[in-house]
Amino acid sequence: MTGLAACWVDAPSAMASALNGDRVTDTMVSTIEQRISTLRTLDDQLGGARLLEQARGDLALVTGLLGGGRYTDKVRLRLYALAARVSHLTGWMAYDAGLRSAGQRYYVGALRSARTTGDDAFGAFVLAEMGVHVSEAGRTAERVDLISTAIDNAPRSLSPRTQSFLYLHKAEALSRDGDHREAGAALNHATLLWERQMTDDNPDWLDWFGEAQLRSTEGKVLLRSGQVERATSSLEASVTRAAPRDKAVRSSRLAEARLAGGDLEGALDAANYGAELLEDNVSSIRALNRLKEFSTRLEPHRSVPSVLDFRERLQELTVAV
Repeated sequence: MTGLAACWVDAPSAMASALNGDRVTDTMVSTIEQRISTLRTLDDQLGGARLLEQARGDLALVTGLLGGGRYTDKVRLRLYALAARVSHLTGWMAYDAGLRSAGQRYYVGALRSARTTGDDAFGAFVLAEMGVHVSEAGRTAERVDLISTAIDNAPRSLSPRTQSFLYLHKAEALSRDGDHREAGAALNHATLLWERQMTDDNPDWLDWFGEAQLRSTEGKVLLRSGQVERATSSLEASVTRAAPRDKAVRSSRLAEARLAGGDLEGALDAANYGAELLEDNVSSIRALNRLKEFSTRLEPHRSVPSVLDFRERLQELTVAV
């Protein structure tokens, strides 16, 4: 633990001592909170695969302080709240790195820590995020159950923005499960809630959620229901407004929508944009895997020179990763 403290946060001697039984202060917790906030921002820019080990070290530091330090009840609750946040962030980075099972284990830890602090709003958020993993594993009905549980048990005091986030997940879950009518209703509700949101009613753990995420889910739901033109427009808006890692992830969905609309070259433009980001600074196995999935849709066009060029580029990128 002392080594982790020195490596990841340049901890002063007081931090190292706290890991071995000394007092954990408010200042120490504030220092770690700021670090986690910075790490979350870096994740948007660089992708989780590059930062996962750093997040794991920060989580070990927090749990080390909980297990080895002395603290007041107030500091204890702050530490558990911080454990919930960093557990979720570590799980998210594991998911972005292609480690879905590991990501779910971190999410379970985040859920337990949130329950310890009585933060049912954050617990509902984590349940929604857990649903992404299970639906991508093919268990779409289970995701519907998870998000329904999250919404039904969330505090009634949730801000419109937080509610919008949850109903977007419900729309995505229902869409993946094939219930396009109910998915559309949930999407409309999420949009109405988004329009009611205010700038000062947002929890700090949801400050990344914005128009880009809304348009991304809207595009996916519309695409699955066969509304290709509207889906393409929404996905284009999402990619334009997203952070670099999300641009890399979503470019493949935009490529899929353009291909479904008969625009092969436009589809390849989007896919090549995603590949370019991965060649540059973004490290996301999730983004790479989605580009590979899109590549399989190009099989009917396999002899087209631009398709051959993209597939060659993707192969080189796979080898590099």
